[in-house]
Amino acid sequence: MEVKLGGEDCGKLETINVSANGVYFSSPKFIAPLTRLEITLLIPDDSKKDREVPCEGVVVRTEPETEDKRHDRYQVACYFTAIGEGDREKLESYILAQLPF
Repeated sequence: MEVKLGGEDCGKLETINVSANGVYFSSPKFIAPLTRLEITLLIPDDSKKDREVPCEGVVVRTEPETEDKRHDRYQVACYFTAIGEGDREKLESYILAQLPF
């Protein structure tokens, strides 16, 4: 996924868990709770190119809870505040396809 914070590109970050309502990811930078983010999820597709799902979110939790120079990774939970209905459907379809039914 790609993340922008205040218009500044934070680069590509690795998701840990994703749902139709939010994403949990690992970041090399501390991102404080209540921070608004611009997110582009990159979903694998049958074609050679990933599908882009643009959305906006707000950070609801960061672990550890404070910035600490001893940590080089932070786990961040973000709730989607804006995602297009068609994009949410793409995301839900991808998630359901990953479940072992």
